[in-house]
Amino acid sequence: MLNCHDTTFLMSQRRERDLSFSERMKLRLHAGMCRHCANFERQLPLLGEAAKRLAEQEDDHAV
Repeated sequence: MLNCHDTTFLMSQRRERDLSFSERMKLRLHAGMCRHCANFERQLPLLGEAAKRLAEQEDDHAV
């Protein structure tokens, strides 16, 4: 079974690439039992949006 570090890494990777069936099942199993990783999974889209906005602000100030 995955640990929390590996689970959150796969959650982040899932935004960049398709996970294998095995990776998806391991992720689902761990996130189903770990409330911390389940919370991270729910917050990940918000983190991505915040990072995108920050990058846009930096681009605006660089010009």
